[in-house]
Amino acid sequence: MNNLSLILFFKKYLLKIQNPTWFFIGVILLILGSFIVVFDYPQIQYFDNMGTELYATLESEQKEIHNRLKIEFAIGGAIILGGITFCIFAISNIRFSKN
Repeated sequence: MNNLSLILFFKKYLLKIQNPTWFFIGVILLILGSFIVVFDYPQIQYFDNMGTELYATLESEQKEIHNRLKIEFAIGGAIILGGITFCIFAISNIRFSKN
């Protein structure tokens, strides 16, 4: 099966993208959110796996960085959910216009 026939198979049987712009935006959001989550998670784990005594000796600036990383991780998750939502609306037949 060559690439062209695979693309035609997907178009005909699996996905019918109603709004390609929304789908493209959704894919970009999925990629962006994934990068945020993948790169922040190990840093958060580093701080979380510190002992309480060692964590207490950190400067306040480093504790603020840890808190910001947690917020950024949550935002990355929200961006991923937004990307999934955009992709679902692009594939479904939901219309938001009054026509």
